[in-house]
Formats: sequence, C-alpha cells, structure tokens
Amino acid sequence: MSGQPQPRRVRGRVAGRERVSVSMHRMTLDLDEAVRFLPGQFCMLNFEGAREMVLSRPFSILRVDGRRLDLLFKVVGAGTRLMADCRPGDAAVCLAPLGRPFPPPAGDLPHLLLAGGVGLPPLWAWRRRWGRDADLNLFGGRDGADVPWDLLDDGWACSVDRPVDVPPGREAHAGTVVDLAGMLLDGETRPRRVLACGPAPLLRAAAELARGRGWDCFVSVEERMGCGYGVCRGCVVPRADGGGYLTACQDGPVFASTQVDLAPGGEGDA
Repeated sequence: MSGQPQPRRVRGRVAGRERVSVSMHRMTLDLDEAVRFLPGQFCMLNFEGAREMVLSRPFSILRVDGRRLDLLFKVVGAGTRLMADCRPGDAAVCLAPLGRPFPPPAGDLPHLLLAGGVGLPPLWAWRRRWGRDADLNLFGGRDGADVPWDLLDDGWACSVDRPVDVPPGREAHAGTVVDLAGMLLDGETRPRRVLACGPAPLLRAAAELARGRGWDCFVSVEERMGCGYGVCRGCVVPRADGGGYLTACQDGPVFASTQVDLAPGGEGDA
C-alpha cells in the first residue's frame, strides 16, 4: 500500500500499565523515537534484560501519541503474564508498524465497526482517525466486567453474552455483537462497509452479515506469530479459493473477507 509507514526496531521503556476491564490491560510504552502507523497495523513486542522472551509477541496498536504507544492485551499465556507483571521503567523493544491496515474511508460510504474482546484496538484507532465515516460502532464482551468502558465513549454501543456487571448509567445489549448489528440495521437499505476484528466466530458472522447484504467486509485475523514479517510461516491462513495459504503478518492481518477461509478449521477459533 503506497504511503504505508515502514517498520523499524525501536527501543523504549514501560511508562505504565492499567487494568481496563476484568480481563484486559492497557500498556503504555515510552519509545526512544516516534513511530507512525495506520489503523489495523501491529507491533512485535519484547523486553530486554530479565524479562526478555524467547519470541516477541504481536499486538495490534491501539494508539500512538508522539513517542507514546498504547497496546491492549489479555493475559492468556506466559508472555502476557510477564507483561502484566511489568513495572514502569522496564526496558522494551518493538518492531513497528507491521502488516496491512484496514482500508481508509471510501467516499461517503458509511462503515459498521464490529469489535470483540482484544479485537478493539484496530477499530478504536480507525474510528479515532476517521470517526466521521463510522456511525455504527459496536463492541462485544462476555459480560459487563469484561468491557473496557473507559475506552468506549458514547459513540460505541455494547453487547454482552451475559447481562451482568454492567455499570450504572451504561447499557449493553444481551447477545452477540453481530446480533446487535442486525437489530440496529433492521429496515436500513443504504450500503455499508463492514470492518471486524475479534474471535473467529465474530469474523465469520460479520462476513455472513455483509455477504447477505451485498456489502464489502474486511476482517483482521488473530494468529500466533513468530517473526512478524513472513519468514517463519507460523501464521498462515488458508485462501478462500483453496489455492494455498497467506501469511497473517505480511499479507494481512487485514483481509477482504472473500480472500480467506473463515470456516471452522480454516482461520481457526484461537
């Protein structure tokens, strides 16, 4: 993509970490130099010294403000447990930005943003950059405690699998985020473009919703990565046409939903 920022290896330090929901943390890095990124791109993060990991970990970029870079993560394994134990001042290194981003707005076409869990960062960043083109922004979590409410302003609507622990003054639809989209779109006839990021079932449902309405849909897949730039081939996803595989890190992580096989056993339910 022309004009896309080129990746660089940048050192820095942990500036802070805060829990933003029962399962999610926001980490801020103070880098030695500023990096640019487009919504949907990611970084490969590691630490130096005693906290160094054998393999760097990939994270979608939530926000860059000068030399400050924000990430959102959930503790699911040894690497993210180490991140949750990090303290301000810990030395970090990241390779960024990597991957293909979500496409920018297309004329006056309105957008539907569908985010689930830690799939929020690329869509949060997209709306922050091009918010005028995203008038329907939906986030789905397990329950009210799983939602990072402080990151979601009034422009976001929420759905939860279980309608418990929703804070006073907040609202959440009981059901999936795609169910909520269908309810809000009931009777609407104008075309939209769908952008989705989250677990595999969400991506499949988003693609099906778009296909049923004849809309374009772009999905950001979540895959384990070893290198982040296409060498290790550890993050391949099957092509929809059956003609081999694409790398999530280099060919993606954002794909047109018609490019990749989103069926169970295809992109996977990681």
